[in-house]
Amino acid sequence: MVLLSSFGRIYALILPAILLFQAGDNTAPYRVSQQALVSTEALPVSLVIWTDRANYSLRDAMKVNGALQNNGHGPWYIDRRIAWTGGAGGLQLEIRNEQGKILPASYLSDVLMPPPPEGDKSFFILLEPGFLYGSYMHLKVKDFFPKPGRYSLRVTYKSWLIKETVAPQLRNLPALWVDSPEIISEPVWIEVTSPAKRVRR
Repeated sequence: MVLLSSFGRIYALILPAILLFQAGDNTAPYRVSQQALVSTEALPVSLVIWTDRANYSLRDAMKVNGALQNNGHGPWYIDRRIAWTGGAGGLQLEIRNEQGKILPASYLSDVLMPPPPEGDKSFFILLEPGFLYGSYMHLKVKDFFPKPGRYSLRVTYKSWLIKETVAPQLRNLPALWVDSPEIISEPVWIEVTSPAKRVRR
């Protein structure tokens, strides 16, 4: 896990890959998207992504992080079940080569998240102003990047929470619902190289 501020806090949640920390002026040690894009100016929640390194070999594993950030002045509620998917909601990874061609991310799950059990309130996370909440995943570089070169990573977040499936007293909360706009991160660029050749003696 990575702290964006020396005053940041990480909370241990149910899932080990979930991150919750306070935003600061410092960035993660390697590639971080500098600013997030949203579909509407009215939405105060943005999406930030970063990787654990800037350069990878085809033999390496990559850690990709994505976190929702509250840029507003009031609290927001988000689904704590932030998962990386192949396009069925949650965090969706898009990879492009240097020519702008989209590469398939066929190994990611496309399973839909079920609605929360009736009366369950634990699925909501309170995201205070200045805090981030997200998750990370590990990828085998060779499975997602076919050859050496420069690639961009961009992530889209889409909530799968339907108001009608949650308790009535929760439906008026400032939250990200299935009808909320998609939130799109700025791209992060990485470099993939060939494995180092062994020198014959």
